[in-house]
Amino acid sequence: MENSKPIVSVIIPTFNRANLLIPAIQSVLNQTLEDFELIVVDDASTDDTQQKITGIDDPRVRYILQEKNLGECGTRNTGLGAVQGQYIAFLDSDDEWLPNKLEKQLNVFQSAPDEVGVVYSWLQVMNDQGKIVRMRKPDINGDVKDYLIYKNLIGTPSTVMIKKECIESDLQFDTNLRCCGDWDMWLQISESYQFEVVPEPLALYRDHDEDERGSTNHAMVTEGHLVFVDKHHQGIEEFYRQPSTLDNKHKSLYLFEIGRRLMCHGHEIGLVDAINTGKRYLYLAALANTFDVYLWMNYFAACCGSVFYTSSIQLENRLRSKLGSIRRKVTFSYSLQ
Repeated sequence: MENSKPIVSVIIPTFNRANLLIPAIQSVLNQTLEDFELIVVDDASTDDTQQKITGIDDPRVRYILQEKNLGECGTRNTGLGAVQGQYIAFLDSDDEWLPNKLEKQLNVFQSAPDEVGVVYSWLQVMNDQGKIVRMRKPDINGDVKDYLIYKNLIGTPSTVMIKKECIESDLQFDTNLRCCGDWDMWLQISESYQFEVVPEPLALYRDHDEDERGSTNHAMVTEGHLVFVDKHHQGIEEFYRQPSTLDNKHKSLYLFEIGRRLMCHGHEIGLVDAINTGKRYLYLAALANTFDVYLWMNYFAACCGSVFYTSSIQLENRLRSKLGSIRRKVTFSYSLQ
């Protein structure tokens, strides 16, 4: 039949997350838009993922088992090679969607100019108990590459829908990146396409610790960021000085974030290259916003070594947490008066 292909292909990569995977799948099956295929790519799991998937009675669900573990980027690429829809949506196997996620993003695409290739949304962050603890509200639209060169402002892939034509030039997730693979993909797409955001939360991001999670594993964070900056930040010392849609204050904040991450995570695994690169980014951050004393304090603390720097950051975080707790108690006290 001419219209037998689904309009949206959903890709869920997964590895040893059988219990978290089922709620993720259910959030897709509960979508108000029903014209989709769901491709679950199992990255050689050793738990009971396969048994749980085969127990789902829905013809829209397709299961692909990889015999060899390929990592997150390789697993997403397997999914990309199997899609049939005009649009592609990604969902991490520990996240969930709100019921109208696909419908709202598709509506944006259908009314947007042809040059729009990506539609993403805000997201709610939930803890292990499923309680919403905060919300992320990214809001960059249009030509976003000046932003994405410094920071993954899009966030988790679970908020993103792309046109299939975005990858028809053989664009894939870079398997050399143990983390930052999605950041790298959005940056590459931004070279040719515009981005739009739905200004409301359509995805639920589960904030939890997991050894194989790219955002919390020290080795994956450091190695992924080192590969990313080597790939995209050649000549960054001069590049950040060039005029762009991003002002110097924001550039300094994003350079600072990369530097702090490399310093702290690099220290945890004793990776000298990451520590040195992190210190260089902290210096560039201070240069980009010369009169920000806090940035210079961070750079000089880094010059004292990674042990001193990470200890000072841990102390700062404890103080911020304590002050935040006191502020919340004072606010609550006043509200009772």
